[in-house]
Amino acid sequence: MSWLRPIDQWFADKVYVYQAKHRAYAMRLTSDRDEAEDLVQEAYARLFRLTNWANIGNPHAFTMRIIHNGAVERFRKAQVVQLDQSLSLQALEPVDEQPLPDRVAIARDDLQRMARHFENLPDRCREAVQLRKIENLSPREVAAKMEISVSTLEKHLSKGLRLLAKWQSADGHGTDETRVTESAGECRKMRKLGMK
Repeated sequence: MSWLRPIDQWFADKVYVYQAKHRAYAMRLTSDRDEAEDLVQEAYARLFRLTNWANIGNPHAFTMRIIHNGAVERFRKAQVVQLDQSLSLQALEPVDEQPLPDRVAIARDDLQRMARHFENLPDRCREAVQLRKIENLSPREVAAKMEISVSTLEKHLSKGLRLLAKWQSADGHGTDETRVTESAGECRKMRKLGMK
């Protein structure tokens, strides 16, 4: 897993294992799925911009606080917050929970398994998935970089995602192409936000 940096591993072990709780908390704060997702992604982006990320004592609680503060900031900017919404927002303090060791182990195992599958892709498929789904380049940019047409790129990308989904499913994780694409998106966000 040579493409993982220390911050990526830290993020996977200490933050991403709580991603469902982060999304649920953001949803409670906003009552809007898209806005909740934006809050979570902004929190993750802030974590990747930190230089002292390794010194955070409780990354999960820290992330929950970032989400909370982001929601408060959004509501203040909107200037349409009713008094009761503002009060209930203050009452929704994040819960401090440590990950269970099995959750950390499962998340680490999932990440390592996906990395192995990614490394086993045919070269052109791996390059297409890397550039399009992880580095988030446009189809035109990826095609130019790979020196192929956009339609050929789409074939490589489709084949790569199908193979990843098939291999994950064979591992007993029942993964479909949509979930593989979402996993690639999470990986892209982790890598892109931390890359210079």
